[in-house]
Formats: sequence, structure tokens, C-alpha cells
Amino acid sequence: MRILLLLLTLTTYGKPITMYTLENGLRVVFVQDRTLPVFLGFIQFNTGSADEFPGLTGTSHLLEHMLFKGTKKLGTINYKEEEKLNRKLDELYQQLETSKDDSSKKVLLSQIDSIKQELKKYIISEEIWRIYLSQGGSMMNASTSNVSTQYFVMLPSNKKELWCKVESVRFKNLVLREFYSERDVVNEERRMGENNPYNKLWNTLMATVYYSSPLRWPVIGWEDDIMNVKPYQVMWYYKTHYTPDNCVIVLVGDVEPEEDIKLIKKYFGDWSGKKLKISRYTKEPPQRGVRRVSVESYGKPTIAIGFQGPYYPEKEYYALSIFSFIFGESDASIMKKSLEEKGMASNTYSFNIDWDGKGPSLFGIYLYPAPGISMDSLEKRVFELIDSLKNAGIDERLLQKAKNNYKMYYVTRQRNPLSFAFTISRGVRLFNDPEFYKKEIEIIESIQSEDVINAVKKYLRKDNASIVTLGGE
Repeated sequence: MRILLLLLTLTTYGKPITMYTLENGLRVVFVQDRTLPVFLGFIQFNTGSADEFPGLTGTSHLLEHMLFKGTKKLGTINYKEEEKLNRKLDELYQQLETSKDDSSKKVLLSQIDSIKQELKKYIISEEIWRIYLSQGGSMMNASTSNVSTQYFVMLPSNKKELWCKVESVRFKNLVLREFYSERDVVNEERRMGENNPYNKLWNTLMATVYYSSPLRWPVIGWEDDIMNVKPYQVMWYYKTHYTPDNCVIVLVGDVEPEEDIKLIKKYFGDWSGKKLKISRYTKEPPQRGVRRVSVESYGKPTIAIGFQGPYYPEKEYYALSIFSFIFGESDASIMKKSLEEKGMASNTYSFNIDWDGKGPSLFGIYLYPAPGISMDSLEKRVFELIDSLKNAGIDERLLQKAKNNYKMYYVTRQRNPLSFAFTISRGVRLFNDPEFYKKEIEIIESIQSEDVINAVKKYLRKDNASIVTLGGE
């Protein structure tokens, strides 16, 4: 198969970057660093919980779990027998869903358990990881976010063909092995998270800031959706989102682009499928007033404030990122000096999250009242600080310090193969540009004090605030 020579060779702090686009739309980036004879294999899909819809929440995360279960040849000693048993299992679960008689349910559950036990005779657990481990692999893992799902492993540089063989089959031909058992595992993971008061606080903040956007539900999904999703629904999601044109591969380390692309072509070149085109993500309606929610749970009293911000990559988003550093991220932040050092708060911080433009960005503030300080007085004081800055402006020294911090952030990410793979892949996914982070540095450098203040005035308003409080015991 021909490779469309969308070929780009760049140099970043001494690390050459080469990008290819295959005929099937798969984009592949090589970042050459011969410091050690190893490479990081990183595969990212432009799909996460923001690409789901009610009834299928949590599917991105469940699918991530399923992709560690093997293939028709890996993870099994007899796939045909395993497939027969899985069909029986599907039938029993369908009967269980419609059964209304307790005694019938008991019989069905017993039959289900029996088949699950029989299936274990054919399953080789974690065979993919064992293969990699036996060949010097490390760091095999994956993660799902609101906006993307990624898989990665570190291997010796002479194991690239092994990586291509395993990963190509893994992603081209999904096997829903141990589907129902893994569904239970994911729901237990969700339950444990729900028992954490700070997870509750975060999930409540997201559901309060976002009314219509799919950003409002947790990445792990809702229990009802997790426990009722069917194999065919997960397979549909896989076929419409795990496609070559929705995927970016990044290889970082001891690589030879001109030779290694031949392996990618050999194993991934016949990968077919086109992503289901989502024309738009539901837009948030304008917020018309402050929203307040209280989370009743144990835990340290906390105030979480969220503001809907601009869409990424608008310049205003970067202006608010600079403000976040000045206001609540640095060691000498305004909140640290005005709230912590004056005894009003035991801890404070702010953040700015962009969601890859799949929804309005989120500017957030977390406040932990000091003993004897009420939540009301601390909340009032933080809004006074924001309003005072709208009038006073931003000191040029603080502005430059914030700019330098963000430039250093991009530099330090390049020292970590996984962090750099994330940076490169995101630029390719969203803008088809492995060097997009350099453009971000240029945008940040261009921001002036008035840009920051204008963004603060526009978005950090009380009537655009969602305030969630977590009480003590």
C-alpha cells in the first residue's frame, strides 16, 4: 500500500520529528532520541467520554479495559470453544434481564456462573503483558479521559516488529473476552470512586458547570449505563471510533523513521474503517446566574468554584491560563499571599482545562477554609480578589513570570517520553501538526496584560460561577 507522503521532518531541542500519513488515514509520528536503546509505543484515539451519549456513558473506559483481554490468538487456548460459550452467556444474560421471577433468576445466575467457570479453562490472563514483559517491556498501561483514550508500552528498540504485530491485531480485531466480568470490575471501580468525597465533589462540579454538554457525566460513566451496556453496543462504539483515521501513533526513542515506517505499513496498512463523523458537540446555553450545590459527605471542608470559559484554542483560553498561574498555581500566587498567609485558607489552587475544544473550557478554583473561617466569608473574599484585579490590572513582572512558566512546561514535557507523546499526539489529532505546542508558546508570548484582564472580566463573573461545597463530618 502506498503511503501518502504527508511527510514532515522537524527538530525539537535536538530530537528529530518525522510524520507520515498512511492511505487509510492513520497518522504516525517518530520522535528520535537515541539516548537509550528503547522506544515508547504510544497509540491515541480521538475519543473519550465526551463522545458518548446517555445510555452509553462509560463505554470509552470499558472498551479500554476490554482491549487488554487479548485477541483471537492471544489470551486463549481455543477461541472457537470460547466463542460458543460466550454466545450462551449472552443468551443467559438476555433471559436474566427479562426475567421477573426470583427463582428463575437464581437458576439463571447459577448457569451464568457455571459458564464463566468453564470459560476460565480457555482463557490465558494478561498474555499480552506477559509477552511484552518477557521481551524487556515495561510501563504497559492505558488511560481514558473526557476527550481521548491512549495505550502505551516501553520496549527495547529491537522489538518494534513485535509491538507492531501485537498492537495491530489488538486494535483491528476487538475480542470482548470476559465482557460481563469486566463490566462488574468497572462498576466496582466506579463505586470506589463514589466513596471518595473529593471525587464526588469533582463530579458534582462538572455536572453543575455543564448542563447540556457530555462533559457533565463522569469518565467512568453512570452505574445504570455500565451495568446495562450490551456487547453489541460496545462493538458498535469500537467500530465507529477505533478507526485508523481517528488514531495517532507516536514512537519516541531509538527509532529509524524510514525503516520503521515499513513495519507500520506492513501491519497497520490494511486497517480499514472510517470514523463516524460527529458534526458538532452540544453547546452549553449561556449561564444566567450563580449555581450552588452542596455535597453532603465526610471530608475536609472544601469550596469548588467553576466558570465556563472560552473554547480551545481561542486566545482568551491562553489568557485565562496565564491568570490561573498568577492567581492560584505559583508558589507566590495571589491566593497564597492573600488567603493562606493571612490565615483564611489552609490551601488554595486554581486551574484551567480546555477539553480539546469539545466543550467550553473550565476555569476552576479550590479553597480549603482555615479552622474557624466560614465557607461564606472565604468565598466572598475570593470574589473580592478577582474583582480587585479586574480594576488593578496585572503586574508586568507577574505576566512575564507566567509566560516563562508555560514555556518551561513545554520544555520539561519533552524530557519525558510519555508526556511528549501526549503533546505530539494531541497536536496531530486536533490540528494535524506535531509542532502545535510551538504555536501555543507563540500565542502565550503574545498575550498582554489587557488580554488577561479582558478575559477575566468576560468569564470570571459571579453570574457565570458554579459553586459546590463539601462539608465536614
